[in-house]
Amino acid sequence: MSKFSHYLKNLIDQSGESIASVSRSTGAERTSIHKALSDDRILSYKTVQALARHFNLSIDERKEFFRLYDILLQGEETYENRQAVCRLLNDLASIRFTMSPPPEIPEGQRKLNRLIKGEYAVRSAIRSTLIAEASRSEDSEFDLFLPPHLDLTTELMELWLDNRRLQVKELLFFSSGKNSASRNLQLLRTVIPLCLASRGRYEPHYFCESVEPVSMTPMSHYIITPHYLIQLTEDLSIAQIRDGEELIACYRTFFEKLLANCEPLVQCTTDILEVLQQYITNTSPDSLQVMMSQPCPGRYITPEVISKYMINADQPYQEMYALVDRHFSVLRRITKNYCTIFTEKGLRDLAINRSMDDLPPQYVPPLEPADIRRMLQALHDEIEHGTIQGLIVRPMNLQLPDYLSLYADSKSGIHIYTTNRFLFGAYCCNIHIYEESLCRVFLDFIQSLPGSPMVYSKEETLHLLEQYIAETADLPESERDSK
Repeated sequence: MSKFSHYLKNLIDQSGESIASVSRSTGAERTSIHKALSDDRILSYKTVQALARHFNLSIDERKEFFRLYDILLQGEETYENRQAVCRLLNDLASIRFTMSPPPEIPEGQRKLNRLIKGEYAVRSAIRSTLIAEASRSEDSEFDLFLPPHLDLTTELMELWLDNRRLQVKELLFFSSGKNSASRNLQLLRTVIPLCLASRGRYEPHYFCESVEPVSMTPMSHYIITPHYLIQLTEDLSIAQIRDGEELIACYRTFFEKLLANCEPLVQCTTDILEVLQQYITNTSPDSLQVMMSQPCPGRYITPEVISKYMINADQPYQEMYALVDRHFSVLRRITKNYCTIFTEKGLRDLAINRSMDDLPPQYVPPLEPADIRRMLQALHDEIEHGTIQGLIVRPMNLQLPDYLSLYADSKSGIHIYTTNRFLFGAYCCNIHIYEESLCRVFLDFIQSLPGSPMVYSKEETLHLLEQYIAETADLPESERDSK
């Protein structure tokens, strides 16, 4: 008996009703309910909704009821993987790349060659040492092999956002066993923000094992800084800060040998011309699945539009013009499997403010209302005719980080680009992830969105597009210009 059928049986038993009575009240066939209880049939989503209303489920009960139904439909592993991608996107959407500068740490505060006991004291000692070391040298290098539940995202981000030029290399454990993809995806919750905040100065590498390696020593995890070695227990109950050039050199040599046998998890690019070139290279000629706050109207940007708006700024104009033209021509050539996933907030921003988040404003000013309307109308028509898919996310179920554009392809991997909403601007850093299991799960998530509760229906999406197209058309010319 599946968990869903067991849950449904308990609901019926607790109600004291017969299956015939439940059938009459919900409109579901009596035989369908009988077969669902024995896992011989999967009920329709409409029927499950009717059952939830009939039993007057609380919010928590309703949530669990539909969770078990989704597991029944998708399989437990697939369900967990999709939920992991959803959590990742929601977490990324909540990150703010603004922090107060780190405090000054007096040199004499560190307790060298003495055991530091208690998790709070250990975490405090780590932060103090990292801040002091980043302040001591312009180009500090940190090497990390951390316990799984030690997250130094905030500690490292506050240094990079304070314009400290530290270089960080990290060794990550990737599980290769059953149901491992969702766990591995969680690592991206720290990897992506660190790549962005550092603008490529964070270099994660990974090794794969079927089970987490078991240490035979009490302090098997460590942090190497230019002047100190921080040794850590798995549970962060004990740490020790040690100095000594020979000791640090020995650990760093050992760490570099480990890295040489591991795979880099990401590749980062920060030069705008190189970013554009890689976008062209990585975009499949017959498929596009892109998620960003604004809809992706790139296939409607013609050479005439580029010539009309592109500004000759600091970059070599002709080279950049050619790359931009090729960039959008790739999108125009895609005739199937074109999917743009966006938010209503992003749609409104594009319609009203006329600025495209994935085009740097120093090169492209706000577009004229007529050009924006033409693009949105073309997008509307293609969605209506089924040429492409346009999906608007339900904000209560799924959020997209407005500072990122995420593109997934089965062959070229996961590609992440910054937009104008990012602290340092559009195309200041792009991230490429080629690890096969992550790419497969990410792409499966995108392909599962149509018809799911995470996005609006096709009809709702078209209605919202029509609403914003009409809103831009109804604005007085003077008001449009002032927006």
